[in-house]
Amino acid sequence: MLDNARSRARQIIRVLRAEGLEGARRRARRVGHRVLGAEAEELPLLASDVADSTQLAPFAEPVRVSGRPLRIGWITTPPGAGSGGHTTMFRMIEGLERAGHDNRLYLYDTSHGDLARHERVVRENWPAVAASVHDVAAISGSGGATDADVWVATSWQSAHVLASRPHLSGRRMYFVQDYEPYFYAHGSLYALAEDTYRFGFTGITAGAWLAEELADRFGMHSSHFEFGADLDVYSVASGDGAPARDGVVFYTKPGVARRGHATGMLALERFARVRPDVPIHLFGDPVPQVPFAAVNHGRLRPDQLDDLYNRCRVGLSLSFTNVSLIPWELLASGTVPVVNDARHNRVVLDNPEVVWADATPGALSAAMQAAYDSYDLSTAPARLSRSVVGASWADAAQSVAAFIESQTLDRA
Repeated sequence: MLDNARSRARQIIRVLRAEGLEGARRRARRVGHRVLGAEAEELPLLASDVADSTQLAPFAEPVRVSGRPLRIGWITTPPGAGSGGHTTMFRMIEGLERAGHDNRLYLYDTSHGDLARHERVVRENWPAVAASVHDVAAISGSGGATDADVWVATSWQSAHVLASRPHLSGRRMYFVQDYEPYFYAHGSLYALAEDTYRFGFTGITAGAWLAEELADRFGMHSSHFEFGADLDVYSVASGDGAPARDGVVFYTKPGVARRGHATGMLALERFARVRPDVPIHLFGDPVPQVPFAAVNHGRLRPDQLDDLYNRCRVGLSLSFTNVSLIPWELLASGTVPVVNDARHNRVVLDNPEVVWADATPGALSAAMQAAYDSYDLSTAPARLSRSVVGASWADAAQSVAAFIESQTLDRA
C-alpha cells in the first residue's frame, strides 16, 4: 500500500516536471472521466427546435417584392467580440444596408442571456451595422410584425431554428461559411449539422469549394462570394518606423480541431530546433505550455495583429475544413503564408505567393524554413501585398446583395 502511494507520488512529480501544472490537470480530468463516465454530448440547440429533413412541414411560398426595400431577417447565435464568422456576416449585412435594405438580427441563445448585453456587443464591435437586434422568440408565433421577405440561417443550429418554423413567410437562405459537420466526431451532432443541407434552403457560401461540395453531396443550389482582405487594416509598414522582419507567426486555437493546433505546434518545435535564432510568435487562444521559445501574445486587435505580421517573414495557417481568412491578412501585411495542402484550401485560396505543404510536422517545418530563408526583405513585402489588392470585402458584399435581390426582387 505504501509502495503504491510512493509510486503514484513519483509519477505526479514526473508529470509536473515534464508537463507542468496544466498537464497534471489534463491527466486528472481524463482519470475523472474514466472513473465517473465521460461527459454527455451537449446539444447546442433546444430539442423543440430540431428539424428533420424527412418530416418537414411545407414552407410558406415566397412572394417576389417590387417597389420597396427588402426586409431581411438574419438568425444567428449571439456574437462575441472578435468573432470571425460574425464579422463576415456583418460585412454582408453592411453591403445590404448600403443597397437600402432593412436588416434585422434574431439572436438564438440557448443560455437565455440578456438581449441588451448582446446588442451592446454588436454596437461596440460592429458600429457600422444599423440592423435592429431581437430575440429569436419574436419569430416563434405565427405571422405578424416579424414577417420578412428573406430569412437567412447563418449556422447549422440556426438552420434548424428556421426549418422548424414553417409559418414564416419569405424566401429561406443559408449563409454557409464552413462545412460544419466536420466540426464534430462522426456522431449525433455531425448528423444534425449535415441534415441542414437537405432542408431546401438556397445557399450563399464563403468561397467556391463549399458551393461545389453542397451541390455534389446534397444537390443544394448556392451562390458563392470570394474572400476579401481588410486592406484598410492590413498593409506593409514602411519608413523609419517599420519593424524588423525576423519572425514566424502561428494562430493558436487549441480547442478547435479544424485549426490544426497540435500539428502546428509540432511543426514549430521542429523549426525551432533547426532555427533557434528565429523569433516565434503565437497569437489567438492562450497556450499554457509551449515546448520551445516563443512569444505568446494571446488575443490581439486587428491593428495589433497587423503590427505583429509586419515583424514576421512567414505565417503558418492551418485549416482542415474551409480555408481560413488568415492567409489574406498575412499577404496584405507582406508575410508569406504556409498553408496545409488540401483541395478545400486551394480552390478558394488561388494565389501564387502561398507556400503549400503536406499537413505533417516535418513537411510544414521544411516549408517554413525554405520560405523564411528565401524571403527577400527588399522586394517580398510589397510583392506579397500586391497579390491581394483585388480581394475586396466590399465587392463580396455587393455580390451577395445582388444575388439576394435576384432571388427576391421583381425588377419588372
